[in-house]
Amino acid sequence: MINKEDYFPSVSVIINTDGRAKSLAICLESLRYLRYPNFEVVVVAGPTRDGTHELCESYGDAIKYGICPERNLSQSRNISIEICSGEFVAFLDDDSIPEPEWLNDVMPAFLDPEVAVAGGFLHDHTGKTYQWKFGTLDRFGGADTSWTRATPEFNFPGSFNYPHVMANSVFRRSAIVEVGGFDEEYEYFLDESDIILRFVDVGLKVAQLDRGFIHHKYMPSHIRNESRVLTSWYSVVKNKAYFSFLHARDHVGVGEIVAAVNALIDEFRAGVKWAIGEGKLGAVYAERFEEEVDRALQDGLKRGLKGIRRIPGPEPMKGTPGLTRFVPWLEAQAQRCFVLVSKTYPPGNTGGIGRYVHQLAIDLAKLGHQVHVLTMGSEHDRVDFEEKVWVHRINPREFEAPSGLTVPRHIWNYSQTMLEEAREIASRRSIEAVYAPIWDVEGVAFLVSKEFPLVTSLQTTLEFYLDSNPEKKKDKEFMNSFVMPMLALERRMMNESDGIHAISQAIVEEIQEAYSLKFDPKRLHVLHLGLQDWSQENKEDIASTPAGVVRMCFVGRMELRKGADVFLAIVPRLLEKYPLLHIDIVGEDGIPQADGTTLRAMFEASNAGIRDSGRVIFHGSVSDGLLRAFYAGSDIIVAPSRFESFGLVHLEGMMFGKPVVGGNIGGMREVMQDGETGLLAMPGDQESLFQCLARLIEDPEYRLKLGRAARERYLFKFQPEKMAEGLIRVFEKAKGEKKFEDRLHQ
Repeated sequence: MINKEDYFPSVSVIINTDGRAKSLAICLESLRYLRYPNFEVVVVAGPTRDGTHELCESYGDAIKYGICPERNLSQSRNISIEICSGEFVAFLDDDSIPEPEWLNDVMPAFLDPEVAVAGGFLHDHTGKTYQWKFGTLDRFGGADTSWTRATPEFNFPGSFNYPHVMANSVFRRSAIVEVGGFDEEYEYFLDESDIILRFVDVGLKVAQLDRGFIHHKYMPSHIRNESRVLTSWYSVVKNKAYFSFLHARDHVGVGEIVAAVNALIDEFRAGVKWAIGEGKLGAVYAERFEEEVDRALQDGLKRGLKGIRRIPGPEPMKGTPGLTRFVPWLEAQAQRCFVLVSKTYPPGNTGGIGRYVHQLAIDLAKLGHQVHVLTMGSEHDRVDFEEKVWVHRINPREFEAPSGLTVPRHIWNYSQTMLEEAREIASRRSIEAVYAPIWDVEGVAFLVSKEFPLVTSLQTTLEFYLDSNPEKKKDKEFMNSFVMPMLALERRMMNESDGIHAISQAIVEEIQEAYSLKFDPKRLHVLHLGLQDWSQENKEDIASTPAGVVRMCFVGRMELRKGADVFLAIVPRLLEKYPLLHIDIVGEDGIPQADGTTLRAMFEASNAGIRDSGRVIFHGSVSDGLLRAFYAGSDIIVAPSRFESFGLVHLEGMMFGKPVVGGNIGGMREVMQDGETGLLAMPGDQESLFQCLARLIEDPEYRLKLGRAARERYLFKFQPEKMAEGLIRVFEKAKGEKKFEDRLHQ
């Protein structure tokens, strides 16, 4: 007897596509993470020239590639079966993404030799809710999705209702050969339903599974607009009539068949009226609808009554010898699953943590691992496959904190929500480690539950935030209800996490002193961050400055911790001394200070002449493309923070080959080398900052020298691949530490 863990027959994963190059590229990318060891990839492209053919050709011999001359899905399916070699064929929509375990979960169903087709659950475009779980179809093609279990009792010839799998289907090739292939009358809609019913009618089985997950993004197409509203009804109505006459006429009269088709038309008609009223369709579609459905009804009835199928027959369905095995990024036994938690994540205003977690996620995925990022959602929960990473955008729910744990309600709600999402991920595969920042103790629920190895990353903590915002300490309610519980939780996270990732040695030393603790050296790992080379990416346009002008750019939030007050205090003096100086200020500038006003407002109120001169421009928060443009277009970058646990802005300036002026404290001293790759001013010291900037303004050769050295240091020391590889080792050690701790408590 074959063990299901050792059952790996050859599979051809087939994608039939037309006019969706972008979604096809994502689908193909996702296949590099399939854990199944014995499959090939076959793509058959339709006639639309949108880059699809070029994309397929770029894969070379890694995939099999064919062309369908018509926009006919059944014909495309038959072509793909003819050129593929697998014992089984698995169909994917071009806007679908399978989870890595998909085939491993589905294929054991075929240990039953009577199973002709098997499939699992289908997520809808949100990636959280489902388009299809369990369901049956009747001989009119009507679906019943109220089932909460599989329905094997309908697997018998002539059954009026039969088990179905939707857009998540693996077929036994011998079964396809037996029924002669797909009926090319179905150019779209009911094509799979027809062949599955033919399987049932010859005594074969449909296996419905509660695993084997696929995410169907349900993208716009030639019959569906951006609002996911149908814009063409001919194929659906015609095929409904054709299907019903072929499969139901031995069970019901012609009148019932026509009534079933008309009921669908009435449903569509109401939908068209609604869509026009909502502005999702133009008024012209009302007349177009009536013309299409009249023609479709006539054609469907006529062809169904004739009962002449358009199938290729058994011989072409036997396929072509020679499986072209698709090579994954990593073999299954080497692939790991990592969960990263970060409240902020692109797109949008991400901040330092969100930016480097984004980078880390991408580079872990590039190494072939399965990466899930858990982040704050909006509107509704969703899961997307982006840049090789599974991104879960989840809205926090309400939870009661455990008895005896003092934690601000919103902090616990977020962390526990992320834990629940991780549990769902873990229900489908083993999680190697969870990674979460110390800020807002995002991993606190994971720490309490002790279900997964937890690595906590050290950045700026609440204690350091208070040092830069001393006015907050005067608010007794804030201190008692939020600060004191959070400081205690931070200390607990640092003492009890299975691993600690410090992004600089400076943050280790500062935290140990501020919190009066000593990190366990077995759990502490100092590993600098790495960033992708932004200087090579697209940039948006910014206004140019006249020849001879020195362009200085302050990058950072307009707050005390970033030294914005110190910089703004010396701006008038800089402008007076250097008439060819232009200053851009990039970063959030609406942050209220203790008195309720902003640093920008205070500066502009006191310096009306400067404000009106155009020599100092506040740009506020900007897109990544604009930020890259400011880095590239500036002569000097200034970010004189009072403290940074690392210094992402400083590293970003260095990668662009710019001299950066930072603060001589914290992680900035590890990122930069004072006098060699940039200059470090004493934090909070106006005169020190002025002298650093004056030196760079006056000496263009020195600026170039520092910039070249900064670029070289970035390339040598701060590459993102090094960060990802280093953190994998941290995760492995954290897992080992957790196992050791678990044994101690048994």
